[in-house]
Amino acid sequence: MKGRVWSVGIAGLAVISLFGLAGCSSGGGGTGSGNSSEVPDSVNLNGETVVSLFTSMNNDYYASWAQGAQRAVEAFNGKYVGLTNEGDPATELAQFQQQVDAGVKIIFITAPDPSNVPAMAQIAEQNDVCFVNTWEQPTWTSPFDSGDQYVSYLTPDSEEVAYTVAKALFDEIGGKGNVVHLTGHPGATPDQLRNAGFDRALKEYPDIKVIAEQPGEWNRDDARQAMAGIITQVGVDQINAVFGQNDDVGIGALNALTEAGVSTEDLPPITGIDGNLSTMQLIKAGQMFGSYSGIPQYQAGFSFVQALDYCKGGKVDPLNRMLNTGGIFVTADNVDDYINTYTGDNDPYDWVKMSRVAFPDDWDPQNEVSTIDMEKMWSLLEPKPASFQLPQAYADAVPTRADVDKEWADHWKLLKD
Repeated sequence: MKGRVWSVGIAGLAVISLFGLAGCSSGGGGTGSGNSSEVPDSVNLNGETVVSLFTSMNNDYYASWAQGAQRAVEAFNGKYVGLTNEGDPATELAQFQQQVDAGVKIIFITAPDPSNVPAMAQIAEQNDVCFVNTWEQPTWTSPFDSGDQYVSYLTPDSEEVAYTVAKALFDEIGGKGNVVHLTGHPGATPDQLRNAGFDRALKEYPDIKVIAEQPGEWNRDDARQAMAGIITQVGVDQINAVFGQNDDVGIGALNALTEAGVSTEDLPPITGIDGNLSTMQLIKAGQMFGSYSGIPQYQAGFSFVQALDYCKGGKVDPLNRMLNTGGIFVTADNVDDYINTYTGDNDPYDWVKMSRVAFPDDWDPQNEVSTIDMEKMWSLLEPKPASFQLPQAYADAVPTRADVDKEWADHWKLLKD
């Protein structure tokens, strides 16, 4: 694999189960997860509560995240609790503190923006909570800044993802024409990295012109309004392609074009990034060109397993505290395979097999995983501060990067083809 991956929620409401009242089985797997190996005593949670914090259940990506989170936790016989913040960093920080005060020791999250991540990491460090974070991280910082309990920062390589999607989009229109770029939330880590990847691709296509660029704020409504304004300014006939910074932004653009009277046959190619099921259906219907999926179910489950292993005594290589996870670029050519493998009730993962503690010799990440070059990634966003120095443990491990990446590659067996 080269590249990858609503119900109503209320901020602060525990989402105990997405599939009904689920029991835990001694053989692992839980509801919706029948593929996991037997749970060794070394990682058996025996009903312990594990918490995931994320933005909203009113969003396809996070609904899929919650599915993967629950399946993975239940595979280890844990009790899953999900809490949403509806885009409010202060709410998430309060939830984090509440769960720590309640005695929860494993918490894995996504954040609305980078602002609250250091505070949660500090709370985790002070209370021996095993903490893993996906997507957002303040620039020129790392888990090392907070101590050992911030186990890992995980993210797809958003710069490379956007570069890949943009090149495919530009090629789809013959390498020339007018493109609308609808971004995400300004200042968000993945938004900045995707801008960098889009700009890198743009430099390789001198006949591509960006005729408008506006934030879509990661949601359909804001993206639809932004796109409607652009249509008013330039006219639909001048728009040859639309690059959406995530799936909902792409769908918002699609909705605006449809409302402007553009038929399915006349729609410009539109892309997104996420891999939501609703986007897959639009690709099948010929209304969107493609989407790069970080496979949200996988991202959640893998995040949990990294936190679990640390809590169960697993040692973390310094380079594995910042990791890229892989995904799939989905177009009409492979959309059916993607839907049938990775969405909805489909659960192809052996969650327990992901654990190095459970399977010290033959653990399997079941996806492409590689270490992040910290200086390279942050340099894409802003110049390195004069005072910045790599964390000593990370710097000492840098010469072994190829070996650590090879270990991930060598252990990846399941779902590789």
